[in-house]
Formats: sequence, C-alpha cells, structure tokens
Amino acid sequence: MSRGGASGPRWLGIDFSGDHLMWRPGRRTNAWIAAVGTSRGRLVLDDVRPVTALPGAGSPFERLAELLRGGDFAAAAVDAPFSIPGRYLRGTHRALLARVAALGRTSGTRPFAPAVAFVHGVTGQLPPLTPPKPYRETEACWRARGVNVRSTLWAGPRGGAAMTAACLTLLALADRPMWPWSRTPGGLLVEAFPAAQLARWELPFERYARNDPQAFRHRETIVDALAGRLVLGARRRLLIRSADALDALLCAFAAIAVAAGVAPTPDRCSEEGWIAVHP
Repeated sequence: MSRGGASGPRWLGIDFSGDHLMWRPGRRTNAWIAAVGTSRGRLVLDDVRPVTALPGAGSPFERLAELLRGGDFAAAAVDAPFSIPGRYLRGTHRALLARVAALGRTSGTRPFAPAVAFVHGVTGQLPPLTPPKPYRETEACWRARGVNVRSTLWAGPRGGAAMTAACLTLLALADRPMWPWSRTPGGLLVEAFPAAQLARWELPFERYARNDPQAFRHRETIVDALAGRLVLGARRRLLIRSADALDALLCAFAAIAVAAGVAPTPDRCSEEGWIAVHP
C-alpha cells in the first residue's frame, strides 16, 4: 500500500469478509484495508482501498496474506476472530491454525473452508453445537455491554463461523506473531472489532453501516470524532459514504493501541485470544 506523505511507523486496519465471493478478482467487495502513518507528530490516514485493489499477483486473498506476511507495519488489525472458545480447542492455537489451513486446501476454488466444514473440522461435531452459539470470554464481555457479537462456531443465519474460517486461514498463511500471544510490535497481527471500538468511545455502534439517512448521520458523527484523532484529508467523504472503509480505519486504532501497549488486556492470555480496542 502507498505510504503517501506519512512517515515513521505504519499501522494497518482490515475490514474483513467471510463471504468467499467477496474475494473474487474484479468483484466489488466489502473487504477494505486502511493504512495510518504519522506526519509532523500527528496520525495521518495514508491510504484506504478495497483489498481487491492491492497490488501483486494471485487472488485478492493471497495478496492480502502476502502483504501481512511481509510485516512492513508495526501492527495490523483484522476485523475477525483469531480463535474459538476454549472448550473446543484441541491443543494449541498454532495447532488450530494448522488444522484450518488444511481444511482450506481441500476447499476447491474457495480460499477457505465453508462454515459447516470448518465447525466440523475444528470441533469434531456437526453443527449446530450444544449450545448452538458458544462464545469466547472476550465476546461474552462485549455482549454484556450490549454489543452484538457473533459466535465463532455458529454456522446458521448471520453466523460467525464463515468469518472465523476465513480469518484463521489468513493467519496461517501470513505466519506472523499475533497479539496477545506475542506483544512485541513489529509485524504484529491483532484482532479488532469496530463495534466494540465505537462502544468504547461512546459513539454510535449500531445501525451505522446501513444505507439510510440515520446510518449516514451516524457515520458523520463517527468521522467527525475521528477527525480529532488523526488527519483524514480528502478521504472524509469516502469514510462517510462507505461503512467498510470506515471500519477498516477503526480497526487501525486497535493496531495502534496494541503497538503502543495501551490496549486493555485480560489478566492472563488464553488460547482464545482477545479483542483489542483503543482507550
């Protein structure tokens, strides 16, 4: 991605997609990536684009994995789960990534396994599970605060299993250190969740992604608040128009928080992972 006029450290935010169709070349996608740098002591939105516009060879999914594998960033945050509930983990987090990557290699032209195959492959059980929507500790914390979080192992309507399968496949391909398992900045991958970030900042975190007047006003409110945190430049209108571009930028703040060591963390690191937010 272009560095534009920014210099110094760089942080990436990725609004992700669990829909395999969104990763087809030439397809209009809901997966976007934002890059934040610094200029004259201030954070600057340096670039924001659909992942299908990333340079390089291969599919958009492969190009994103290649970009992350290169590690040319202090931290990169992805809007997708980095693990599954602890009760279903069989071995380490690294072992989980290896299993999911193997599932992806048997998925034909898809870049990652379908939701049902993913749930069966990592739990040994066909969905629905019992309970049908198990949550990690980090997800339960945000649900208690009124933030709608999808279950990583729910393969039904509006389920999170497809997104989790996609993200774990990406993490395996990128092969970078991940927070909170690793906490040393420098090519570090981070789990983000824009709705949680907005709730943390007491900004509208529901119904801001729709295409209606109320959602547009919500995005204006969010973008106005972001303008107090970094230089947006000519991309302000794009952020208001596109919720996906806005989510990518919100994810970048999770990366910034982790790299700076200010992201709230649990008392202990578990194999379940943790959603990072900027205070």
